[in-house]
Amino acid sequence: MNKLIVALCATASFCAFADETAVVEPVVVEPVPVEQAPVVEEAPAPVEQQPVEQPAEAPAEQQPAEQQPVETTAEEETDTIFWGFGNYGIYSGYQLYGSLVNSEPTLQGYAEVNANLLFDDVNLGYLGVGVWSNSDLTDKRHAAYGKAFNEWDFNVHWGRTFWFDDDRTWGLDYRTSVVWYYYPHHRNSSFRSRGHTQKTSTTVDWNHSLALVNPFITPFIDIVHEYHESHANLLQFGAKRAFELSDNFTLTPMVVAVWRSHRYNWCFPTGFGAFRDGPGFATLKFEVDANYRLTDNFGLFAKVAYCSIIDHDLRHNIDHNLSGADYGDYKDFVWGGVGVTFNF
Repeated sequence: MNKLIVALCATASFCAFADETAVVEPVVVEPVPVEQAPVVEEAPAPVEQQPVEQPAEAPAEQQPAEQQPVETTAEEETDTIFWGFGNYGIYSGYQLYGSLVNSEPTLQGYAEVNANLLFDDVNLGYLGVGVWSNSDLTDKRHAAYGKAFNEWDFNVHWGRTFWFDDDRTWGLDYRTSVVWYYYPHHRNSSFRSRGHTQKTSTTVDWNHSLALVNPFITPFIDIVHEYHESHANLLQFGAKRAFELSDNFTLTPMVVAVWRSHRYNWCFPTGFGAFRDGPGFATLKFEVDANYRLTDNFGLFAKVAYCSIIDHDLRHNIDHNLSGADYGDYKDFVWGGVGVTFNF
């Protein structure tokens, strides 16, 4: 009987030991997921490092501030109503539409102020006024034009960029302006109007400028109608690309061609104002502009251009000294300038 009791106790103890072992096993298994947890934590790391957002910033390199001041201000900074920009510099000569008006140094400057047209979150573009001035640094044109501040060009303009996408990557920038050219020292240009010869110290242009904004190369065209003296037309068109070499330095190469109607003789060597020269491509210009931002409101600029008169009749006038006293000193020339820029 005692042996039976001892056998039963031994069997019970063995069963209890087996139960305790079965309970311990889950404890050993549970740490396994804990050891695998770092694998799950490492998974988000590539998400933080992936440069997916960087390409979205690339188009900013193709949108210099001077090209898109209105849309940036009107749509992103709705509290800003008035803004503007300008520049003033010294140039190797007076160059206009790829033709050299004065081959000797000049001081030239431009400034404009604009107001954004925003009504109930509807952007109607901007409206503004601007003024450009020229001062000759030599006496070459003193007799006909004077010297200091011998030309003032006033304009009234309206513009807007029409964006094709929500990211404002592609769009059409449009600007129209009426420009009044004023010569305070009386250049006394003769012109025919309604059958009579008249003298004038001013003239007026109506201009339209369009540019296709995009992340690559920006084509543009300027349409000019001179309707005070000659009722003539001019087209200036080309392409440019802005490269942001650093946060403060931008380099913009461009190529520009000019076509004129046969009546557009202002600034071209057309044989003392005669309309005998036919229409055609007048000039070709290769230019590089450099801008360095000193502060948010001030900067420096430099530009250099190679200009060539490509019209056969105009080159003939220069070769035979038929271009008058002011225009056509050079058929091919290098022109440039340096100065300061500002914006507000």
